Amino acid sequence: MAREAAPVVLPHDPVAEHIAAHLGKPALYFHETEAGEIQVDIHVIGPTDSFPYVRLVTSGMSKQPMNVPEGAPAYAELMMALPSDWKLDEASMQQERWYWPVALLRHLAHYPHKQRTWIGLGHSLPNGNPAKPYADGVGFCGVVMLPPISAPEPFHSVTVDGKDVYFHCIVPLFKEELNVARRQGFAKLLDKFNDYNVTDVVDPARKNTAKKKFLGLF
Repeated sequence: MAREAAPVVLPHDPVAEHIAAHLGKPALYFHETEAGEIQVDIHVIGPTDSFPYVRLVTSGMSKQPMNVPEGAPAYAELMMALPSDWKLDEASMQQERWYWPVALLRHLAHYPHKQRTWIGLGHSLPNGNPAKPYADGVGFCGVVMLPPISAPEPFHSVTVDGKDVYFHCIVPLFKEELNVARRQGFAKLLDKFNDYNVTDVVDPARKNTAKKKFLGLF
């Protein structure tokens, strides 16, 4: 599967147009060349004065419905927000330390269709079983799905051909945080995020909000 980022040529796609309208015109995108049931492209929106981070947003995941329980939204796209200096050039994409968010977004966009399941707000997913880091030197080994808090409200959903498509933001988790989400629930994890001011912007150097603190005896 190609790792090269290409200059953007937007097709007539309502999801792509929605991304451009509310986040800005993508500077480039990662085009999927070995698609299965669906083709997932990743749009790269560069930092702006109002939002000094890089956004990666999928289009194509919502071409097919997920296998959802009654009443759950069946159509979704995904987003990640990265530091402004995240390297996305062709050479850097050959290194897992830079490439893993692109690979993660693409994997998660295909996951519900391949597994005949669904993912939505508040869901947490490990990277394998047992969960392992996404790349050498990366502490994250799972994710949680949050609303795209850093994006304007009109971006959060779009109606395409009568179907409502919702955008979810992928936030990577440390192993201990993943355990909190899966054993104590989404609300408990959000409490810890709030205590440490964790947002939907990926911060590789952020503190582990679920790491136990040990008091030394002096």
